[in-house]
Amino acid sequence: MSDTTILIVEDEAMTAMNLQNWFEFWGYNAPLIACSEKTALKKVQEIKVDLVLINIELGNMNGRINFAKKVADNFDTAIVYITPNFNNEIMQHMRATKPYGCIFKPLEENQLKYTVENALYKRKIYKRFIASK
Repeated sequence: MSDTTILIVEDEAMTAMNLQNWFEFWGYNAPLIACSEKTALKKVQEIKVDLVLINIELGNMNGRINFAKKVADNFDTAIVYITPNFNNEIMQHMRATKPYGCIFKPLEENQLKYTVENALYKRKIYKRFIASK
């Protein structure tokens, strides 16, 4: 796990720090944190990121979806969303980015851990499948 790079895209500092603390407790390197899509995209371009955890809410949905679409189309990175709201519109936008998972707020530690570990596992299996072709 320590060689796994995670990027948290979250504009609430306290939530980002709590997420970072959980990941460190689980044995991951301290995840990177970005408050904006521009900063997050720069980090993804500079560093090999294995998973991006994106907080998506109605107020920031379009920017975050556009960011996730760029990541999905151009990088070998798993995308997992965190959202307090879920409806057909959000689901349709998220599907376009081929996410590896979605977590609903309020966050529960076990759900977060399972979803992230499952996303990383699915990404690894997918990479093996592509390499075997």
